[in-house]
Amino acid sequence: MTVTTTRHDAGKSRQTLLRGLGWITWRQHRVALAGVIALLGGISVFFLVNGLAMHHDYTGLGLGSCGDINGQSCQPLLDLFSNKYNGWAQFLPRFLEFIPCLIGVFIGAPLVARELESGTFRFLWTQGRNRGRWIVTKLAIIGAALTVITLGFSAVFSWWFGPWASIMGRMVGGQAYEVAGVVFAARTLFAFMLGAMLGSLIRRTVPAMAATGVIWLAVTWPTVIYLRPLIQQPVIARDDTSLQISTSWTLSSWRQDPAGHHLSQSQLAAVVQRARLDGVNSGNSFTDWLNQHGYTSWVSYQPDSRFWHFQEIEAGTNTFVALLLAGATIWFVRRRAT
Repeated sequence: MTVTTTRHDAGKSRQTLLRGLGWITWRQHRVALAGVIALLGGISVFFLVNGLAMHHDYTGLGLGSCGDINGQSCQPLLDLFSNKYNGWAQFLPRFLEFIPCLIGVFIGAPLVARELESGTFRFLWTQGRNRGRWIVTKLAIIGAALTVITLGFSAVFSWWFGPWASIMGRMVGGQAYEVAGVVFAARTLFAFMLGAMLGSLIRRTVPAMAATGVIWLAVTWPTVIYLRPLIQQPVIARDDTSLQISTSWTLSSWRQDPAGHHLSQSQLAAVVQRARLDGVNSGNSFTDWLNQHGYTSWVSYQPDSRFWHFQEIEAGTNTFVALLLAGATIWFVRRRAT
C-alpha cells in the first residue's frame, strides 16, 4: 500500500510540475507571443478588408469567366484589376517572407540565451525543475503556439491572394509561394528552433540573435534558388503562351533553329538582324517571322499543379531539421548549461 501511494504521489507530483512549467513558460513568453499575434493579426485584418474588395472586383469584372486570362478579351479587364491591386500582390509577399526570420531572431534566440546570460535558470533548477523538462516544455509550448499562429496566417493570406493565384499562379506569384500553404509555418518553426539552439550554444542574447538571422538567410535562400527546382523534374514544352505555362514557375526559356539546335545569344542576334532586313520590327511580327522560318520557342517550367507537392516536401524538410535542432538544444541544455 505504501509503494502504491508513493508511486501515485510521484505521478501526481510530476503532473503538477509539468503544469507549473507550462504556466511559467506562458507567463515568461506571453508578451512575445502577443507581439506575434498583434503583428500577424494586424496584417490579417488588412487582408480581410482588402481581400473582400479585391474578390468583389475580380468577380464583378468577370475575370473568372472571360476565358484565357492572357487573351485579348480579358486584357482590358485585367489592366483595370492590376492597376488597383497589382502593387500589393507583387510586393507585400516579398516583405512577409522574412517574418519567420524575425520570429527566430526575437523569440527563438533569447529563449535560452537570456536565461543563461542572466542566470535566472538557476532559480528554476534549484526549485526542483529538471532542466530537461524545463527546455522541452519551453520548446514544445512556444513552438506549437507559433506553428498554429502562422498556419492561420497563411490560410488568411492564401484566401486574400486567391484572385492572383488564378492570374499569376501560386508557384511564383511575387513570392506568394513563401507565405501560402504550409511552408511559412514550417520555416517559422525552423527559425525558432535554430534561434533556441544557437542561444543555448552561444549563451549570449545579442550574438545569438545576430547568428540566427545570418544562418537562417544563409540556409533559406540557397534552398529556394538552387534546391527547390530539383524537387521534381521540370516540364519542357513549346512556349505557346498557354494558360498552363503563364501561371507556372518558368525556370528557363530558349529558342531553337529549324534543325532543333539551341540558339546562342550571338546566333539569336544574327536571326534578329535577318528579321530586320526583311522589314520585321514589332514583337508580334517577329514571332510570326520566326515561326515561318522554322524557329521555335521552348520553356522549362514547374506547373502550378505541383504547388502542394513542393509545399509538402519543403515543409517536411524544414520540420525535420527543426526537430533535429530541438534535440540539439535539449542536449546542450542538459549537458552543458551550468
